[in-house]
Amino acid sequence: MARLLVTSHAIMRYQERVENVPAREVCARLNAPVFQRASEFGARYVKLAGLQRVVILEGRVITVLPSGHAPGSLAPLRDALHDGAGGDG
Repeated sequence: MARLLVTSHAIMRYQERVENVPAREVCARLNAPVFQRASEFGARYVKLAGLQRVVILEGRVITVLPSGHAPGSLAPLRDALHDGAGGDG
């Protein structure tokens, strides 16, 4: 299994939203086999026990979303559908 690159942004968000542990520990945790397999499978999210979501894109962990984050908020069009704003003005 290839090791995932964990961005500095993802490290900061993990420390802020999950647990304030040293950066090396965050990288180790976010390189657990479950994240590596999810990346190989093409999954974009892995939900943590605290309901935060780890976002994986092209072999990189790019952020950790908070537990109350809206489902489509990485895609503005889907956001409009989920929050009822619609797109027809």
